[in-house]
Amino acid sequence: MTTAPLHLLLAGADDRRPALAGGLAGDALDRTAAPAGLPEARQLRDRGRDPNDLAVQRWALIVPEGDAGARREAQVRALVEHRRAEQGCDVRVYRVPAAMDAADAARWHREVYLDERVAEAELPFYQLILGDLDEVPLALQQVQMIEGAVGRLAFDDDAGYEAYVDKLLRWERAPAAIPRARSLFYTAHDGTPATAHAYQALIGPGLAAARAGRDQGAYAAADIAELGDPGAPPSRDDLLTAAADPAVLLSVSHGQGPPRRGWSSAAEQRRRQGALSLGADGAVTGDELAGRRFLPGGVWLLFACYGAGTPATSVYQPWLERLRDAGQYGDRLDGVLRGLPRPGERPFIAGLPRAVLASPDGPLAVIGHVDLAWSYSFEELDGSAGPRNRVRRFTSLLACALRRDRVGVAFRELVSCAIAADTELLALYARQAVLAAAAPDPGFASRLGHLWMLRHDLLGYLLLGDPAARLPITPAPVAAAQPLTPQDLFGFAVMPAASVAVLGVPSPAQPPAPSPAMSVEALEQAIVRVLAGERADAVAAAHGLDRAELDRLAGLYRAAGRAAIARGRGPAT
Repeated sequence: MTTAPLHLLLAGADDRRPALAGGLAGDALDRTAAPAGLPEARQLRDRGRDPNDLAVQRWALIVPEGDAGARREAQVRALVEHRRAEQGCDVRVYRVPAAMDAADAARWHREVYLDERVAEAELPFYQLILGDLDEVPLALQQVQMIEGAVGRLAFDDDAGYEAYVDKLLRWERAPAAIPRARSLFYTAHDGTPATAHAYQALIGPGLAAARAGRDQGAYAAADIAELGDPGAPPSRDDLLTAAADPAVLLSVSHGQGPPRRGWSSAAEQRRRQGALSLGADGAVTGDELAGRRFLPGGVWLLFACYGAGTPATSVYQPWLERLRDAGQYGDRLDGVLRGLPRPGERPFIAGLPRAVLASPDGPLAVIGHVDLAWSYSFEELDGSAGPRNRVRRFTSLLACALRRDRVGVAFRELVSCAIAADTELLALYARQAVLAAAAPDPGFASRLGHLWMLRHDLLGYLLLGDPAARLPITPAPVAAAQPLTPQDLFGFAVMPAASVAVLGVPSPAQPPAPSPAMSVEALEQAIVRVLAGERADAVAAAHGLDRAELDRLAGLYRAAGRAAIARGRGPAT
């Protein structure tokens, strides 16, 4: 049984001291209990088709019931129309009640989302929730993200929703003129054991993995930069001045928790809880970033307690209370939970991501914890050879974003790990009675506890922003200056025009117009969608092509394919 500590990334807003200095011993996990099971993940449709293709995967809204939901829909109408054009069909809207626990959410998923009257091809993979945690429950987002790509927008006023939509559409219509984005890794080196450990187990190995991946052609970053000097106290300038262009950023710091005297008001808590604690250099809050150019058009993986938000209750509360009641860790555990809303107060999305997502010069997506953030999601403690770093689940997410996968697809790198942990955990609990009747296994309770922590730590991540957003960069143009020909697409010359005409494909009456500056792969993807029977106008809109140009390229592609078939068959007999 390991005694390596579990570190918590939470610090007080007043003195910036860790709420749980030194962490908890690994054997504290022996006091966990079985969680409620997640819905069984299933394949809705053939995911072998492009997961980034909205015409195949579909995009939908989830909004509160009643007038509040209608108002939210109106605020994002321009985005809905844009996504409708991309997918070539109307956008489905789900209206949900404000109060749901995990069982209610699972039932809604089964009875409403998986309604048998809806064809599976019409079930939306991408789902954007509109509203705070008291309007659309956290439990629903956690259930829906098991099978889908789910994000959330939550702002204090109507202007926030409108500003985010304006920013997203501006970037999608006019991406940055760079072929690759930067990959940034930041640590707030505040001298605490938790951040030192995160640097050693996550940031350092993550940098090495990213650089190795870039050398192998698997990590498409223009530059991989470490922000923050391990030998110096944290400085906000290290972070704020380096993130001035579209990039992916992984940051590690303590999240700001309540001061020792408590928050002065619920409004102050909503504004400041979860902000980046920088030790002696204070904190980076949403108020500071609201009007600043910071990670414009980028993706931010924010590792800190309450970085994404604060739930009504913590999944760790029963476990921590059992440790306290057993006389372990004194009164330190009470301070860990003081950030939860008091009776009658609302759960909420944190002020920092709300501010940067509403900022016209801020990121398009933020991924962070909506609860306490422990070190377990990047370091598992139950290995026979000691702790094991699990960096790949984070670098894989960053790599997906860098290659312009939609951010909901990238986020599923974490979700899939949570599903695997949940499946293994529930299988072990199912065996618990059998093992208890046989010879006791001293390592069984420890294994259950470690899987319990891994499952909860991974499920604590939320995606904030439209899950269909992607890094707004411009892929490298086709190298050839001339218009694409069938030989460009297939690697061999097409049959003479007379032979092509025999196959039923007319010769062009005049030289074709130049095609857009797109990669061959991107053009081929659009062409194949048209040849598969999708509406050419919707496909052209989704790929930013002129409809006539797309029709021309599809004709060339079809002609070359038929020519290849004719050549492959040989002379007729």
